[in-house]
Amino acid sequence: MSVEKQRVINASANLLKSYLQKMLVIHLEKSEQQLFDAIDSKKMDAATGDIKVLQKASLYIPSLYIDSVIKNLSSFSASSNPTVGEAFASSVETEDWSGLQLLGTDEIEGQLLIDGYIANCESELADVLYALARRIEFVSGTDELKASKNPFGPAILLKTYVELLKGESFSKQAHNILCESFSQEVLTNLGDVLGEINEVFVQAGILPTLPKPKIKNTNAAVKRAAQSFANEKVAHTNHEQAPVTEQPITTAKVSMAEIDPALYTGLVEMAQVYRSQQGDSMVSDGLTVSGQQLPTTELVDTLTHLQKEGAVEGIDIAESVRLKIGERIQVDGQRQPYAEQDDTLIDVVAMFFDVILQDRQLPDTVRAMIAQLQIPILKVAMIDKEFFAKKSHPARKFLNAMSQAGLGVSEKNRQIRSAVFEKMEELVERVLMEFGNDVEIFAELNEEFDVFMEQQQRQIDVIEERSRKVTKSTEQLELTKRQAAYEIALRLNGKSVPEFIQLFLDDAWKDVLVLALLRREREPQETQKCIEVIDRLVVSVVEPADDAARELIIEGLARLLKDIKVGLENISYDFHQSVPFFKELESWHKQLLVMRVGEQDNIPVAEKVVMVEVNEDLCDNLEEDLLQELESKKAQMPNDKFSKLASKIDVGDWVEYTGEDGGVLRAKLSWKSSVTMQCLFVNDCGVKAMDISLDDLAEAFRQKRMTIIGQERAPLVDRVLAGMKSLMTSKSAEPGLA
Repeated sequence: MSVEKQRVINASANLLKSYLQKMLVIHLEKSEQQLFDAIDSKKMDAATGDIKVLQKASLYIPSLYIDSVIKNLSSFSASSNPTVGEAFASSVETEDWSGLQLLGTDEIEGQLLIDGYIANCESELADVLYALARRIEFVSGTDELKASKNPFGPAILLKTYVELLKGESFSKQAHNILCESFSQEVLTNLGDVLGEINEVFVQAGILPTLPKPKIKNTNAAVKRAAQSFANEKVAHTNHEQAPVTEQPITTAKVSMAEIDPALYTGLVEMAQVYRSQQGDSMVSDGLTVSGQQLPTTELVDTLTHLQKEGAVEGIDIAESVRLKIGERIQVDGQRQPYAEQDDTLIDVVAMFFDVILQDRQLPDTVRAMIAQLQIPILKVAMIDKEFFAKKSHPARKFLNAMSQAGLGVSEKNRQIRSAVFEKMEELVERVLMEFGNDVEIFAELNEEFDVFMEQQQRQIDVIEERSRKVTKSTEQLELTKRQAAYEIALRLNGKSVPEFIQLFLDDAWKDVLVLALLRREREPQETQKCIEVIDRLVVSVVEPADDAARELIIEGLARLLKDIKVGLENISYDFHQSVPFFKELESWHKQLLVMRVGEQDNIPVAEKVVMVEVNEDLCDNLEEDLLQELESKKAQMPNDKFSKLASKIDVGDWVEYTGEDGGVLRAKLSWKSSVTMQCLFVNDCGVKAMDISLDDLAEAFRQKRMTIIGQERAPLVDRVLAGMKSLMTSKSAEPGLA
């Protein structure tokens, strides 16, 4: 390697070292805090011991880790090692499963989690990792550098760290916390330093042919985010600097347009239905109505004052808005009459919000939050005739967005102050404080909320996908074990074999086959080799048909025994446990294969060898077997509406249930297995809430421990208007109501 290339490698190593030194400190501090939190929440029994181990290990793990990473990078300077990082990478890969004593579920799940962290990071950093890999190939003379062997890549960085953790006595939970934290703190922020390292290569003139990067059009999003930030700062500044005072609100620009007659007819009928339900005294507010008609501009002005007072003092959503207005404008128990249109809109909007408060899809806390907007929405209806007629009206879109974002909020979520709920509260407060007579404020807040929710949804999607992967990995492992057991049963079916052979295949070789099946995409030939060992082993313990068959078996014994030992080594099977099996096998082979056909009667039968007849009731394939099992489980479920409800629940449907502490929670169905009837539910942050079988879900519905909420298939305002129509005496759809 030339001096210039070595200089580039050294400079890159220094950049990576500096980054790792900084991020490891952050990672270890946050991991320690997570362990302390686990103690407080009583989620980990061994957390105290793990904290002590971590505090001690934090003194030397960073330096050991960085030394290991830099040592791997130093292989660039060895011209005799053209396959860069191969020795280290392969050693890590071969150790992935070394601790899996007979493939324990916890260890495999841990490995699948690590693979998931790596895959997510490689996906996020695909462009810069690709560029670096091509330049590393150019520097080192390597033909093709795999992602798993890239010394700057997440696979090497995370697996090096995992190897160091194996030398410490952490509990399984602490190990998982450390790996997840490393992924979040070290790998997630890796992009910037990799960009700097790539630039070092570029400046050194190491420019192999690379594909054109895709240019992402992010200008619009950046502008929206910047504008939202500016609006937010202005709002907070105004709120802090200008206390609410009882000053007249300018209404000169308010345009009170007439409502379309067809639409207005429907609104009048709604108002009449509402009044008939509430009683005649409600219309007069209990006051004497006399004098000249109150101008709409003055009514809107009064509403604005009430709105701002409510923002400061709090809003009692149970108190009638009509009564609030009457109390505000009355003089000695008398008030002026309202314009007919205003009078109608007051009651229609009151009815509108009464229906919202009865909307079962919305959590109580979100219904109460949206109900605070009754006065602003009443003002919108008076100022802008399009509110009831146009689905794209900004105020309607704002209500719909709040409803959709709040669908998964529960009382517990509200108490822990989720980012989405806090943003919703902030936007409602801004409407109450800032909305005068310009309905465009709803369009501005909609745009800001859209940008915010896009960012939040990306985070939620990542967390939810991680939750799904963990659950799917668990099912994949169980199905793989079923497949391994099926393959063994298929080869023993209808045969008479020594009992120790059946026990060996079921207790030991099944795990060898499971490992091969898990790796079949990467090493497809290994699965076939494991299955062939079963076939050859079974043939070797069944009496041969003739002397030629005997000779053929004897010739293959050495290779068979070697293949069995290699397979057991792959799962770190205890050598001492395998000794009795090999002794029994040797004894059986001597009895069965040494003598010619017809001469076995002259030698004693091997001691303690029990023959077993294997007659499994197997389907033609595993998929059919699993399908029959699934149908059998469904048939055993009670044939009632609760079982049907559980069977029909769709991905995306929300349920409401009572938590262990008695609090009401909500969770969304994120994944539903078509094989095992398992259902994964996540909370509004994408975190796993529960993993439950279909029959247990039906039982929870049956016992009323859980109710199904469903999905928000129609926007909030559309649902509310439909609910208002259903309350009308006339069941016919009214024209003009959108």
